[in-house]
Amino acid sequence: MQVVACSPLPDAAGEMVLYPGCDIDGVVTAERVAATAVQYSGHDVPKPKWPRPGMLLPVTVDLADPTRFRIEWDLVPTGHYAAEQLAEHLRSEPHANTPGRSPFPRSWHEMEHAASLPALVNGLTPQQAEIALAGGGAALGLVPTTARVLTVHEVQPSSAPGGTWDIAVAVNDPNGGPSWEAVTRMSFSSASRRESRSASGVELPVLVNPDNRKRIIVDVARL
Repeated sequence: MQVVACSPLPDAAGEMVLYPGCDIDGVVTAERVAATAVQYSGHDVPKPKWPRPGMLLPVTVDLADPTRFRIEWDLVPTGHYAAEQLAEHLRSEPHANTPGRSPFPRSWHEMEHAASLPALVNGLTPQQAEIALAGGGAALGLVPTTARVLTVHEVQPSSAPGGTWDIAVAVNDPNGGPSWEAVTRMSFSSASRRESRSASGVELPVLVNPDNRKRIIVDVARL
């Protein structure tokens, strides 16, 4: 589930609450399920794992009724763990300490970071991505086609259990013209699902803008 909006943690405002309530507006996506806007309200959210807009939360969903779902909090990393993973990644990055070079990835999976960067994820703003995943791609000039996977590259940090990956693809022109190469970013709920979706040669359903070829997003409703 992609978090669109979330109530703030009361402790952040100096109010100590033992079991704070959490309200989430989000979009659930899964295999054989169209993107569905959902709401969550509960008091069982672990404080170290408090969600934020743009975060991807693992869920178990009822395929017959996607509004019925359970957030798998045990699979959500804490902020401290995510920071440790990022620090480890930066220590292994050969250019992390090069003067004038930012040690952070230019595009993170979390939308709040992507929105502040000049390079948009999938060539779309966070709001445009939400519209496209909710079935409104046509309003953004996006049309359906397919793309063949060429290579993949893992993006860190990521809150997705199966990781977040940049997938280089060869896009089939929906207008019948020559294909072109592009890169789309996708997060996965498990490693096995990632392997089946991003193996070289796999055909993915995508939404693209033929007039702006940087705009491309995997059409999860057709997976």
